[in-house]
Amino acid sequence: MIAITWVVVHNYANWCTALIEGIIALAAKTIRTSVMLPEKLHRQVQAISLANDVSVAWVVRQAVANFVSEQSGQVELPLGLDHR
Repeated sequence: MIAITWVVVHNYANWCTALIEGIIALAAKTIRTSVMLPEKLHRQVQAISLANDVSVAWVVRQAVANFVSEQSGQVELPLGLDHR
């Protein structure tokens, strides 16, 4: 029984250490930014986050990551807008 308890406690301690190290690494490698979204778009992002049990921030990070990935190697944005 003592050996099993030690394994559980040891594994939990390793898990906690990994979690804390992951949080510290994430915090050290991220930069806070903010954006203003039109109300309708914000409601859509909120709906996606609620439907998937994730934060609005997570949805926005995924959207930005996907956009940047799709634009990889392109110099100009293919938006058809005057973005200057």
